[in-house]
Amino acid sequence: MASQEEKLMSEVPEFARYGAKFNRAINAVLAGGVKECVFRPSGRMLITVVGRFGDEFIDPEKPYCSCSNFYFKVQGGREDACYHLLSYWIAAKTGRIDIIEFDDEEYGSYLVATLNDVFEVLGSKGG
Repeated sequence: MASQEEKLMSEVPEFARYGAKFNRAINAVLAGGVKECVFRPSGRMLITVVGRFGDEFIDPEKPYCSCSNFYFKVQGGREDACYHLLSYWIAAKTGRIDIIEFDDEEYGSYLVATLNDVFEVLGSKGG
């Protein structure tokens, strides 16, 4: 019997070319780490992927990710995606995005809490 990882990998073979990032992305998706936060009634949306050091903001349409790998390697032209974006692409293709709804009044506090996590991670990495 195939493991969950093997089953999901077989659903998205086109991403296998990412090697170790593919494996990390598969694990993030299976852990429910791809989250689309929708604020109602405005419909405002934030997408995050839980990474090794906390949540990273992503915009798959740009594409953009708040992680340091995206900043240094993707924008630097050495790689074409970080594993957070790859996680989103896999989750979107396989219907595994965790959609969480909030009231519009919660937008500010959610954003502040998530940004505090990002800055805490940056501080702990000496960044």
